[in-house]
Amino acid sequence: MKILASDYDGTLRTGVLVDKKDRDAIVKFQKDGNHFGIVTGRSMESLQKEIEVNNLTYDFIITNNGGVIFDKNGNLLECRYMDFDKALDIISYIKNLECVSYVINDGYHRFKFDVDKSQVDHKYANMEDHSEHEEEVLDRGKIAQLVISLNDDALAEEIAQHINTNFRGYAIAYVNVNCVDIVPEGVSKAEALYYIEDEFGYDHDAIYTIGDSFNDVPMLEEFHGVSVAHAKEAVQVKAEKICKDIEECIDWLMSLQ
Repeated sequence: MKILASDYDGTLRTGVLVDKKDRDAIVKFQKDGNHFGIVTGRSMESLQKEIEVNNLTYDFIITNNGGVIFDKNGNLLECRYMDFDKALDIISYIKNLECVSYVINDGYHRFKFDVDKSQVDHKYANMEDHSEHEEEVLDRGKIAQLVISLNDDALAEEIAQHINTNFRGYAIAYVNVNCVDIVPEGVSKAEALYYIEDEFGYDHDAIYTIGDSFNDVPMLEEFHGVSVAHAKEAVQVKAEKICKDIEECIDWLMSLQ
């Protein structure tokens, strides 16, 4: 049995919908006795809608860049929360940035708060702004992930460096497309896959990962890593193999003895 853990945005889904040939390849992969899982920076609330629209089948799901883990029935297995006071400090920092908006993720749901309405929000344009209810969200005392939406790659790098320097030991930031993802220190897609490995008794050498961005690098390095061909070179060099898409990756896996 082989296990394929795939990033979602930019890897499994590169267009409006997941390509049918990739969906069909996943179904065949599973019918042959293998397991498939999704590993994403999205919230479960967001990913669940994608699963329904694309009719995806899976054996496990990892959201929040590794902070939250679900089994194939959607049962919660693990959820890591940020230190609440430090998360509040990060939110205060975000509100003074030249960013578009930020999102608070409570482990399942997500809530958007605008910072600069004059900018186009490429990341969360279709999400409702919850600014009037921020206090209510914060009163719950649970923050699993923060996501900053912005339109400046240089600023994204600067923000990630600031978080990783000034909140070391509490939070870690990953630069992603049009955003910066912030999760509790120690959270990564790789660490979540180690949890999955232990939980389901997977053979470490049977786990393959595929991704396209910097938040995928930890799992590409710790397990057999595959990069999609359109990923940046800095991501591709961390992988054992380059594949055009999920279908090509699965065809390659099925050819291995």
